[in-house]
Amino acid sequence: MHPDWARRGLARQIFAACETAAAAAGFRRFELMATLPGVPLYRALGFAELEPVSVPLPDGLTLPCLRMGRSIISRES
Repeated sequence: MHPDWARRGLARQIFAACETAAAAAGFRRFELMATLPGVPLYRALGFAELEPVSVPLPDGLTLPCLRMGRSIISRES
């Protein structure tokens, strides 16, 4: 990403739209597998750490990840 476009709230806007759609569809919880660089963003969005997971890659290496979750907040008025 070009630095001029960083930190403008795009991820938060996308997440808010996803949360609204998920709540409207009846979902009550999000769970995701975060790569370590993404963990700070998901923490800032209210996700809690559930468990570390090592994802095996085809070359024999493993990718450290973190399973995270949070409740969906209904924004209906």
